[in-house]
Amino acid sequence: MRIINGLKKINGLLNDYESMSRNEKSEFYKDKCEYYQGIVELSLIVACLTTICFIYSDYMINGSVLPTLVPRLSILAFIAVFFIVTGINESTRVMVIMDFFLAHGMVIAASWTAYNLVDNSNSVTGIIIVNLLWIVIGFVATPIDTLINGVVFIIEIIITNTFNHYTNYDVILSLEIPCIIGIVVVHYIMTAFYLDHYRVTQKLKWSMVTDPLTMVYNRHLLEKIVSENALQIQSSGEQIAVAILDIDDFKKINDENGHYTGDLTLYFLGQKLNREIHDDEYVIRYGGEEFVLILRNCSVDEARARMEQFRTEIEKAKDTPVPFTISIGVSGYEGDYSDTLIRADKALYKAKNTGKNKVVVL
Repeated sequence: MRIINGLKKINGLLNDYESMSRNEKSEFYKDKCEYYQGIVELSLIVACLTTICFIYSDYMINGSVLPTLVPRLSILAFIAVFFIVTGINESTRVMVIMDFFLAHGMVIAASWTAYNLVDNSNSVTGIIIVNLLWIVIGFVATPIDTLINGVVFIIEIIITNTFNHYTNYDVILSLEIPCIIGIVVVHYIMTAFYLDHYRVTQKLKWSMVTDPLTMVYNRHLLEKIVSENALQIQSSGEQIAVAILDIDDFKKINDENGHYTGDLTLYFLGQKLNREIHDDEYVIRYGGEEFVLILRNCSVDEARARMEQFRTEIEKAKDTPVPFTISIGVSGYEGDYSDTLIRADKALYKAKNTGKNKVVVL
């Protein structure tokens, strides 16, 4: 029963995985790589350095370390290239490619060593053990990466056999092909289980930056997008406007209609704001009935027009819990987030004190 339930869970997770868009899968594998890369990298480095210790077994076979010294030490060159490339480019895709590069470096060094041994019959065991490396790298790679890597490994075996003449070569291939298929299947299962972890983590992260009443972002999001008093989301040359929006006479709504109606009003406004803004923009419940909007690729004039249209829609809306209006202050972001917020707040204060239900720009 436990196995059946496990298979059902894996099947459900794999269906979830297959339904993900290309961008969602990209984000998923980026998260997976960042989570496991440290242990994968450490495991590969330890494995590489361990192969150098096999120089003693080479001595026992050849009676000398000289024929295999350079092949064994050649793995150091692969390690050096690994650290140089990953030091220059730390993208997850490069990391995965370099993980496979390092593992194949071990295969090349081992094949070169086998060529210089008077007896390379132990190569059969080594080739099978290499599959453990593919399992390890599978923690950061996609199943397709693993399949391609398996094909490359089989080609390496075929090529190196032309000069190493492996004992029981046919047996090696007959074993290696099902091994690769099995590893790909295992990687799909590993992917499914990490997806379960990923979904739970997503929900936790979402709950940390989401206001539970209005379902817009809360102030904790600012810790992620503002650093050293600057918006980290801004692209080069991009115009950004910041607006502060406030419900007029919200205390009166609560007093006359009750806090439940007040909550429904906040929820209505939050949902409408979420529908109105663009996908790369932010709505943040800043406190009480006050919301901060970060509008991207948007000049101050465009922000004024958008906010004026939104204010009018709220004023004329027929589906609100109770009729209400909003006041909005707008300011252009010029690199100083605090100063922008202060100016937007002053604009809101001016709107409140000059009749309400209007948009003011400072």
